Amino acid sequence: MSSSISALERLFSSEGSPPEQRHIPQSLLERLVAPVEPAEAWQRARPLDDGHRVEPRELPVRGESLESVVEQLRQLRRGPASAPSLPGVLGAVATLLASGGEERHEEGLRVDEAESRVAAMVSRVVGYDEARSGGRVVTSARAAVLAGLRVAIAKHAPEARRKGVPRNLYCFASEASEDALLEAVETTGLGGYHLIRVRTREDGAMDTTDLRAKLLAIASGGDVPLYVVASAGVEGSSALDDVRELREVVDGITTLYGLRPVHLHADAAWGGLHCVFNDYDFQGNPLGFGPPVLEALAPLRTRLRHLHLADSVGLDFRGLGGASFPAGLFLLANGAELRPVGLRSLEAPGALALHAQLRAFGLEGYRRLLAEVLEAERVTRGGRGLPGVQARSGSPRRSGTGEALGLSSGLVPGVMGFAGARPPLTRPRN
Repeated sequence: MSSSISALERLFSSEGSPPEQRHIPQSLLERLVAPVEPAEAWQRARPLDDGHRVEPRELPVRGESLESVVEQLRQLRRGPASAPSLPGVLGAVATLLASGGEERHEEGLRVDEAESRVAAMVSRVVGYDEARSGGRVVTSARAAVLAGLRVAIAKHAPEARRKGVPRNLYCFASEASEDALLEAVETTGLGGYHLIRVRTREDGAMDTTDLRAKLLAIASGGDVPLYVVASAGVEGSSALDDVRELREVVDGITTLYGLRPVHLHADAAWGGLHCVFNDYDFQGNPLGFGPPVLEALAPLRTRLRHLHLADSVGLDFRGLGGASFPAGLFLLANGAELRPVGLRSLEAPGALALHAQLRAFGLEGYRRLLAEVLEAERVTRGGRGLPGVQARSGSPRRSGTGEALGLSSGLVPGVMGFAGARPPLTRPRN
């Protein structure tokens, strides 16, 4: 038995600790999640047993009590705590247990299997062939944009890892998109000069006519269009690019000039989660969603059902997806393209927690969760309808749980509520 499992048994077992110590773990956790009062001030200096005063940025000579550590964590956390999901908490504990394996090889096998299962489950939802696709659990959808660029460079320039990135490669994103791709081109060494911005239409989607013209300009000049990032529901915007239309445009240009296919990445931080409705029976409506919810889902479903035409997709299960831990997911239609690319620095240790979350929620759980969010937005907007795909004014942040708004409780499975908890239904940080 691993040392971490033994330690947990001693911590919580009635036989593993004296009676007076059994309540300590629970009391510490209760104190940790309690709301932080504005009047509470973090003392920058506090006396220790040796009589010296130590600044918080200085490593203490003697270890402080757990009660003191919890108080400092509360002050560092600030604000109300998020309401974690029970499956996510269990998965996080499982991650700690797996990390306590006596051999790193055993730990790697556990995590790799969980990650493989997560990629397969979500691949099916997106529309990929799970037997051919692959993926990595990463820190966020922003990290997935960088991962997609790394894969694109490896496909177009296999020698780039030794010789450096060629100077004739160009990337494309809409003018209204986040700066994730700019950060990616800077990180890989391509440089911001090699990022070309594409105009947007009235609905916020990428203007394919402008994209075609700029792809032609690059290809006709002897350079190589490498990477196009489609917006499929990113942070701060409800703009949804038509992935099928973008696919036709980029493939037409590469065929015309005999170039290698452009890598099309869909940044679907929150939008990709709505793919759970791709095969939902809207006619029969077995979950009994109201007309406003069905009306709001219609434009989302129209655009997102073609997400599988992208070479890769980035999702984020934080907030809107019910996860209270870093839970980005990078999916590739062709999993074999992951082999020559090292993505260790982008990966997050959340495979086991995300696996637990997906298994506990299931398709119906996520459908109910997202429907509750849409209904909550309708209530907060004063019944003026639900946001569609308009992007000019941005997309409002989720402002509350269904329970806080008087909606039916129990729609969100496994969410642990407590006094002062921050509403979990917020769009994820991308």
